[in-house]
Amino acid sequence: MAVNASPMYQKAEERYRSAVSASEKVAALEEMLRLVPKHKASEKLQVQIKQKLKAARDEMQGGGKKGGGGQARHDPFHVAKQGAGQVLLLGAPNVGKSSIVGALTKAKVEIAEFPFSTHAAVPGMAHHEDVPVQLVDMPPVMEGQPQPGMMNAYRAADAVLLVVDLAAIELMDQFEQCIELLRSHQLSPVSKPELVFGDDLDDAESAALPKRTLVVANKLDTDDARDNFETMKELEQTDLAMLPISTQTGEGLDAMMAELFRLLNVVRVYAKRPGKPADKESPFILPVGSSVHDMAMLVHKDIAENLKSARVWGGDVHDGQQVHATHVLTDKNVVELHG
Repeated sequence: MAVNASPMYQKAEERYRSAVSASEKVAALEEMLRLVPKHKASEKLQVQIKQKLKAARDEMQGGGKKGGGGQARHDPFHVAKQGAGQVLLLGAPNVGKSSIVGALTKAKVEIAEFPFSTHAAVPGMAHHEDVPVQLVDMPPVMEGQPQPGMMNAYRAADAVLLVVDLAAIELMDQFEQCIELLRSHQLSPVSKPELVFGDDLDDAESAALPKRTLVVANKLDTDDARDNFETMKELEQTDLAMLPISTQTGEGLDAMMAELFRLLNVVRVYAKRPGKPADKESPFILPVGSSVHDMAMLVHKDIAENLKSARVWGGDVHDGQQVHATHVLTDKNVVELHG
């Protein structure tokens, strides 16, 4: 039985073969693992990819190639993923990327009037309600030219937050340059989570990696900003989701986080012990379409192996309804596992 890898997988494999740095290898291998067909014939290939991925990650963390001074190379754009998903900010100088991260997280970002105050990836943890979402401030791009290695980080991220400045004369150019930058590096920006797997992409985009993207237009508090936003939407005619925000007043930031949660295509699920209230402090985060068994695996492998049934509250079931391990969970379900 053949593996029958898709053109998208083959493109990722080509990027791995031509990769020079460890971060390039990791980004390509993560993509290959996501895209490889999941069936009996591909099991050996999946194991090989995972082994190579582990080796590449070890190399990236300091165990691999060394520079001329004998020190392990440091990748300033690699950030370990945390939370429900990793969202990297993308934009021109002074559009307010650092202000967004500073307003929503405890990250020590440098907010300045002069360009290029951010020189490396700066992560922080924001929240949509009780769901943690990792925002990563990145150096700005000038005329669509990123620093070497930056695009590997965007390729590996779960989503991109494309930021433009509503007060800037070059507002349209900022948007178009960022879109072209993604596309020129085989990343196809989409705002429909279901398109991430490439099922409905045009033929011209089928070789590119779909990348969840949200466009936010910052500085809504400035003169003529609302008119500028409406003009931008009218002229660009894009299918990408677009939201106006202000880091000065906070307007639109909650809506932005809610939209990022939708884009990440995940659900939160709360665990409940028999006879006890649900633990609402630390929800389990799972991809949309996950089952009770998937949630049990996150709790503990032994619990999943011995799982006989579960009771579920919320969503499209009656409160406390008994369900099988294959039952698909929805956002904010409360689950009580029974072995």
